[in-house]
Amino acid sequence: MPMYLPGVSTFFRGGFIMKIVKIEEINKKIRRLTIDGDKIYLSDAGWIRKNYVTLDSEINEIMEKELKEFTTAYSIERALKYIEFKRRTKKEVENHLIKISLPEDIIKLTLSKMINFKIIDDKMYARDYIEELIGKRQSTYVIKMKLIKKGLDSAMIEALMDDLCVMETEADRALKLLEKKYGRGIEKSEANKMRQYLYRKGFSSDAIRKSVECIFDSID
Repeated sequence: MPMYLPGVSTFFRGGFIMKIVKIEEINKKIRRLTIDGDKIYLSDAGWIRKNYVTLDSEINEIMEKELKEFTTAYSIERALKYIEFKRRTKKEVENHLIKISLPEDIIKLTLSKMINFKIIDDKMYARDYIEELIGKRQSTYVIKMKLIKKGLDSAMIEALMDDLCVMETEADRALKLLEKKYGRGIEKSEANKMRQYLYRKGFSSDAIRKSVECIFDSID
């Protein structure tokens, strides 16, 4: 005979019956259900009506499976919508799903599926983004900081930056910025202004020195 304890999940036909302890309205269609104080699932309003679910309603294993399937599908749908018009990193997608207050295990499952199908590819994203920032003549420091801000792995960033010679070509990027901003008509007395400009852009002291020297060598 099954044992029933007040306020505790009870055995039922070899499984568990759990109680809904909280129901929150996310929008007109979606509800967030908290079960026994720790499990969280999402449901549509139709499922709620169909199963006559209210606060303190009991949820059996079959119902929990349906809730998990719905929550997983909803999580994947929201993730796909988030990256529909703009590529995102794993961390960006994860943070987006966290804001929806989805269960941690559902978020992990969603990310795993998207990585397996190459919908999320941090390495490819990082390489393309580095090349884009090189094209915009960004400093090595700024490139690295922007990638870290995207939640990308530091070791992977370093490896890709080495592979793409980001540091080695920094002086060239600094020189192109100076040529674009100041042209060829600048006086040597304004060299400090140029150095400050590159410093504010995050360029290294070595890149600043080489690019400024190159500008004035070309004038001479």
